[in-house]
Amino acid sequence: MKDSNLNILIQISDGLRSLPRIIMREFQLIFSDVGVMILIFAVPLIYPMLYSFIYYPEVVREMPIAVVDMSHSSDSRQFIRNIDATPDLKVTASSVSMEEAILMFRNRKIRGIVQIPETFSSDIALQRQTTISAYADMEFFLYYKAMLTGTSFVALETGNQIQIKNLMNSGLTGRQAEITARPLKFIDNAMANQSGGFASYGIPAALILIIQQTLIIAIGILAGTTRERHVFGTLVPLDRKRMGTFRLVAGKSTAYFTIYALLSIYMLGMIPEWFGYGQSAGFIGLVALITPFILSSIFLGLTLSVVFKNRESAMMLYLFTSIPLLFLSGIIWPISNFSTIWLLVRDIFPSSNAIFGYIKMNSLGATIFETRKEILTLWVQTGFYFLTACITYGYQVNFSEHLRGELSMHPFKEVRERIVSGQ
Repeated sequence: MKDSNLNILIQISDGLRSLPRIIMREFQLIFSDVGVMILIFAVPLIYPMLYSFIYYPEVVREMPIAVVDMSHSSDSRQFIRNIDATPDLKVTASSVSMEEAILMFRNRKIRGIVQIPETFSSDIALQRQTTISAYADMEFFLYYKAMLTGTSFVALETGNQIQIKNLMNSGLTGRQAEITARPLKFIDNAMANQSGGFASYGIPAALILIIQQTLIIAIGILAGTTRERHVFGTLVPLDRKRMGTFRLVAGKSTAYFTIYALLSIYMLGMIPEWFGYGQSAGFIGLVALITPFILSSIFLGLTLSVVFKNRESAMMLYLFTSIPLLFLSGIIWPISNFSTIWLLVRDIFPSSNAIFGYIKMNSLGATIFETRKEILTLWVQTGFYFLTACITYGYQVNFSEHLRGELSMHPFKEVRERIVSGQ
């Protein structure tokens, strides 16, 4: 009994002593590979800055449009001045016909067209309904948004002023006419993304996805490189001293977690601060969300790394999964409209719940309790992918052990001849 306990203590002691060696070995592999260094450091450091500068300012202002004024009246000219006064639109051309405006649109001189009918002024005078036609550029959604926002605001305000004027002509006071024309006062209060900016909406999701994709691909590239360099294509080196499965997974995970914990401070803390993105989440809340996200991404990367036979294979994973994962996150298409199958596919990847949880915390000010579903799901993924990583690496460790045992039974000359012949 004492011998058994002593052996267990010796194994634990050996494991603790070999764990730092595995960690340092993984750091050495990372920092000696230029491609992995670019992927781990250059992409997370440069891409957030690049994306933020590209989408700054975040909203479309003073979008150039043309107006086809077929009324040529004081009312139509005032309507045009009101449109030009909005922050969204800028009247850069006045066309005599729709054909001329369409030609300017095709030449990209303008991004929208407003047509005022010939009966605009007479319809207002006779208290008839008139029609303003707005033609928006659907090539880019923000152009459509600016066109719709600007013209709708001016049309509603013009309609209210006309109604107030008609009511005052019928004998009501100015205050009575205003209340009658507008019995319900609408006040728009944005709960999140108050500027309505594109970067504040899309960049946070991109940051989370960058963390996951670069992490998984970097692990895959190093695994592919290891198999390319070893003559027998093994993922675990044929060391004389046995490398246990748990300490191997723990050592690799510690190295990647250390790097990406620091990168997360920069990407999720400093970038939003510099560019004015929503920062409603507290430090403890972000740690509670990001910690299982990084761990689950690492274990998923270790699980997938066993399938990569060379360096290039890992990059193919990035090409085929990045855009679908962005759609599955729930920021482009609402989760409530997902079918059951796609909801199950969505929960396979840590980025889905991490993106949704990060937006809830940072943009909507959700607490840890209110984000508990995403956090618990990430911890479940962490546990599941840790088991899969241990299983896959356990197989690789046993395979290396078996191969080393076979090689030790043959003379060195025979082993070398088998390697040269490709057997």
